[in-house]
Amino acid sequence: MHPTAPIPDPMTTIHRDTDYDTWAWLYNETMGPEYGREQLKFLELVLLPELPQNAAILDLCCGTGQLIQPLIQAGYRVTGLDGSPGMLSYARQNAPQATYLLEDARTFQSVEQFDGAFSTSASLNHIMTLDDLTQVFRNVFQSLRSGGRFTFDLNHPAQMQKWWCNRIVEGEISSRYAWRLKPEYHPDRFEGAFHVTLFEAKPPTSLLGHLSQPVKTLFYNCLSLRRLTGVRLRLLARFEQMQPTWTKSHLTYRVKGHPLPAVQTALQTVGFTDISIQTIDGSTLDANHSAHFICRKP
Repeated sequence: MHPTAPIPDPMTTIHRDTDYDTWAWLYNETMGPEYGREQLKFLELVLLPELPQNAAILDLCCGTGQLIQPLIQAGYRVTGLDGSPGMLSYARQNAPQATYLLEDARTFQSVEQFDGAFSTSASLNHIMTLDDLTQVFRNVFQSLRSGGRFTFDLNHPAQMQKWWCNRIVEGEISSRYAWRLKPEYHPDRFEGAFHVTLFEAKPPTSLLGHLSQPVKTLFYNCLSLRRLTGVRLRLLARFEQMQPTWTKSHLTYRVKGHPLPAVQTALQTVGFTDISIQTIDGSTLDANHSAHFICRKP
């Protein structure tokens, strides 16, 4: 995946939708750990320094929970909220000491009050209307203590129009499975989608098939190298021809490219203040990066 054009994470779901359970196992092994490492660095810069020791934190749309365990180890009390039972099943394995809620982000009401909240990997792009997005903000606002911080990231229209060009942008190949991801965007209605194609290998039935497995594994491991990204994507584009016996399935997830001024107005409407927007590395926002919002409940 292009480092400056992240795709909304299909594993961090907004509402109860078992479609997201379909590739929970795959995300837990691949994209989840990578995204978690990147987003943790951002939280360590903009959120955690503003929170008290042993703060209570809400991970909104937590997915498979890769961000939760390091926060638990740092002494924070974390609640993960997600709409996918499959995602939460992996999150409980990855961070068993956390609290988990199977809830819709648009309707949840938390009994606990949090010192901070975050939503990462462009999860909130799955909210398809501004009214619903405003309601999510309202729910987070009500769940925070006075002075509580909230940060989240979104893919925005200029970025999506530049990068979401209906071509394969990411994917992996292993001896057991392969996947590819193709995003598209329609600027006339600020809507897009990303299409995920999954391939699962069938166990070898012949002696030759068993003997060739180590060679295939070595080859596919080499393809994971960053300098071979172009080769890997070209192979994924015709993977059906390469492995015609592998099981193939498709998933499509719709997203909304909310205009950033409208998002900022929605945050102000529910009461958030001190709103700022930046990139994950703190640079000025442009069409190459997703927008990271940081705000506070007064």
